[in-house]
Amino acid sequence: MSWIVNHTPIRSGPCALVIAAALGASLAACGAAPRVGEPTADLPRLSAPQPTLETADPYVPPSPRLVEHPRLPPIWLLERHDVPLVAIHVVVPYGAASDPAGQGGLAALTAEMMEQGAGRRGALELGQAAERLGAELTVEADRDASSARLVVLSANLEPALALLGDVVARPRFEEAEWARTHPLWLSGLASRAFEPRQVASVVADAALFGPNHPYGHPIDGTVDSAKVIDLAAVKTFHARHWRRDRATVVVAGDVTAEQLGALLPPALLQWGSSGEPPPWPEAPPAPPSTRRIALVERADSAQTVLLMVEPGPAAGEGAIGAGLADIALGGSFTSRLNLNLREDKGYTYGARSSLPFARGIGLSRAGAAVQTAVTGPAMVELRTELTRMAADGLQAAELVKARATARGGDVEAQETVAAVADRLAQLAGLGLPPDHDARVARRRAALSAADVQSELAALPSGAASLVAVGDPKALAAAVEALGPDAPTPIYYDADGRALGAAPGEAAAPAAPVDAPD
Repeated sequence: MSWIVNHTPIRSGPCALVIAAALGASLAACGAAPRVGEPTADLPRLSAPQPTLETADPYVPPSPRLVEHPRLPPIWLLERHDVPLVAIHVVVPYGAASDPAGQGGLAALTAEMMEQGAGRRGALELGQAAERLGAELTVEADRDASSARLVVLSANLEPALALLGDVVARPRFEEAEWARTHPLWLSGLASRAFEPRQVASVVADAALFGPNHPYGHPIDGTVDSAKVIDLAAVKTFHARHWRRDRATVVVAGDVTAEQLGALLPPALLQWGSSGEPPPWPEAPPAPPSTRRIALVERADSAQTVLLMVEPGPAAGEGAIGAGLADIALGGSFTSRLNLNLREDKGYTYGARSSLPFARGIGLSRAGAAVQTAVTGPAMVELRTELTRMAADGLQAAELVKARATARGGDVEAQETVAAVADRLAQLAGLGLPPDHDARVARRRAALSAADVQSELAALPSGAASLVAVGDPKALAAAVEALGPDAPTPIYYDADGRALGAAPGEAAAPAAPVDAPD
């Protein structure tokens, strides 16, 4: 879930005041807006009562059935015959958290190279073959897992499965494709320094977990780590981690178990595994309980990206209450953070929070891109809202709305065959059971506000890290305003390397101000 709200600017005109009042925007009159931080209590408000939120009918997502074959990985199958499409993921539970020390990004680079030719086809021929079948064929690595994904018309499933089998089991890993792909990868990592939101995310992981933790580096690596990765390392990672005896096959769409029993073996039985398999991944350790302030300097930046990160619940049923609290905090447009920082204060186009799934210790993220002039006040408001949620939990009305929002997310995840398979693949990669979402939906319906508060109280505390990417003078003034109890700020570069407690010379160069989302 992105924590930046999409926003369409309101144009000035005869109706601007009505629109602004309806949206709660900070416009004092047609064509005139109050300055940042000005009180807005005297602005006109709509007098119509707010609509009541009716209780939605219960919804429990369907669960896939387990199909077993003596020589194939476990198969999760959810049949959907309303459209002639099939989506398939081959999932292995090894992602960026399995990168060797000093080789951050290896899992992601391996996934990229698996797309650059497989079986008897080179990169161009592989892409053309998929295009002729009308198929989407991609490979990607996440934090805890890697997945090869195929979406295709059910009529073309058999030849498309042959392509998927080649990509998973027989990638070519050619020197010529490596010579083309690796420089492009390095270029993409270098350009990340000009994207302040991405920089904030990279630095947040580095500050919270530290450089030696499996979650402490970005999924796609850094410029330094990618430079030391060679094609031999990619081949070794694939041979060790992309194994049939560690995989799960997730299937959703217009196909039956009997059809899969005939079509999958020719595609995957050639997928051999040699040597001892890697151990099943375990939950990484919790990060050290240390509060940090991490700063990244961007001279003359017109915005400051703020991001608060702290330990959260691991993926599983124990995260239900925290998930509802996150929706109320910053997971929807009418959340506390957005109403405060955007609607009331006018500091930002949008403030959001999220609870990214992880196998081990989870993450709680909250942040916004704010105007440089209000960096300090925005920091205070962000911290205040997080503290208030942790102390007081959800109000009754917030719980009802959060439940409805979560139910809407469950329904949205079932709207398309591809979305269904994507969600099931995420569960498989995290080691969760195939009926996880159904169990969560049932338990969530019975959860009270007191239950949510108890769950929040049981989460790790005291290890929140505040990340700020922006103008050096504004950052220094904002940190000073936090008071003497604030931790000594540590300066980082755009790749998450700590530069020390004094401003460093390697800060990321300034980039044009981001356009409103």
